[in-house]
Amino acid sequence: MSLRTLTALVVISLLLFPLLAAAGSYGDGFAVGGILLPSGSGTVIGKTRLGDNMAIEVALSLATWSDSGNSSSDIGFGAGVLLLSGTESQFQPYWGGRLSIGHTSGGMGDGGFDPADWRSGDERNDDGGDDSHTTFGISGVFGAEYFITKRLSLEGEVGLGMYFGSFSLATETTLAGFIYL
Repeated sequence: MSLRTLTALVVISLLLFPLLAAAGSYGDGFAVGGILLPSGSGTVIGKTRLGDNMAIEVALSLATWSDSGNSSSDIGFGAGVLLLSGTESQFQPYWGGRLSIGHTSGGMGDGGFDPADWRSGDERNDDGGDDSHTTFGISGVFGAEYFITKRLSLEGEVGLGMYFGSFSLATETTLAGFIYL
């Protein structure tokens, strides 16, 4: 057996054996997952339990877009505390709160020369330019996690958030998937 084959078998074993091992109860261990809906959100989430009825989670998001000289990039970080009920069953409702910080930047391509810019003394085109802003937010969430197996789950939630930087109130709905290691 070649060294490459042996290395591949060891890596596959290390990745699959924790998934095949019997879990003590639903949601034991560290979970890694991501937001499935809304699509394109580019968010990865890690979470773990602290005791029987509390969980903490950390989220990191990255989304970029570029088309015909126009571009945008969003980066975000969040942390939350969730209070769980029904931790021994397949269906586990929860509620909690999250803090988040996000930075958005974008640039618009040059739309061409506008004589109004020249007359006003502005040499750049107002149709183009760069824009960026940072927001801080706090949100309350209510949701439930359904365990397909003791190591695989789907989570749906509804939230209400308040964001500062450019003040806004927003409702949020997400569907996420997790694998418990």
